[in-house]
Amino acid sequence: MKSNKKKRSLSTEVLTDNSPFIFSESYKSLRTNVDFLLSSKSSKVILVTSSIPHEGKTSVSINLASSLAQTGKKVLLIDCDLRKPKIHAYLRIKHSSQLGLSTALAGQADVDEAIGYVENLNLYVLLAGPLLSEATALFDSERFASIIKELSERFDYVICDTAPVSIVADAAIISRHCDSVLFVIRHNYTNRRQTKDALEALRAVDADIMGCVLNRYDLRTDMTYSYNKYYHYHEYSNDEEAEASK
Repeated sequence: MKSNKKKRSLSTEVLTDNSPFIFSESYKSLRTNVDFLLSSKSSKVILVTSSIPHEGKTSVSINLASSLAQTGKKVLLIDCDLRKPKIHAYLRIKHSSQLGLSTALAGQADVDEAIGYVENLNLYVLLAGPLLSEATALFDSERFASIIKELSERFDYVICDTAPVSIVADAAIISRHCDSVLFVIRHNYTNRRQTKDALEALRAVDADIMGCVLNRYDLRTDMTYSYNKYYHYHEYSNDEEAEASK
């Protein structure tokens, strides 16, 4: 019974044509902002990360990718968390222990062999593959740079879901090969110090932080707003950075 409940919870967080209006509109808003901010870039590779685990970065990665795919864009979602991948669970895909990003990085398989297609979402997916405890060296390699460059030329958008910044150095390293970073912050969960430290780690490698997603913020609790959105997107302005540093 416990396992079934978990599966139902995962499935309700994936954006589909039958998703609640407010949930769907929130991601349309995020999609519009992302598309605008990246309109001047020749390639559109987006890294999605957070400060700490359980902030909802994987859910945001999947639903942003799905929302972009709904517009007819050719979108690839990559699970770059080679230690604790989750995309296969959210999308109810049997996790392959044979093919994935890790096998492509290790030169054990061609990347095309590892890319799958989720028909009901019109979404291409590259799962993590065999789990690795030491993945950082693979991301800091010419092989990874070459794969990302190739994929950026073949897809309209490439969304990379990575491990949280505070856990390992993967996100900072991967960001060097991405056009922009979308940073997820869970409301009433992550403290300012954790957010500040994570952002500083990304800026230290010159990551282009396009903005943040404030996750699980219910506007029904804020009487100054007339609309309730499950996710609220805003550009990470200088004033907000100053507030986060307090």
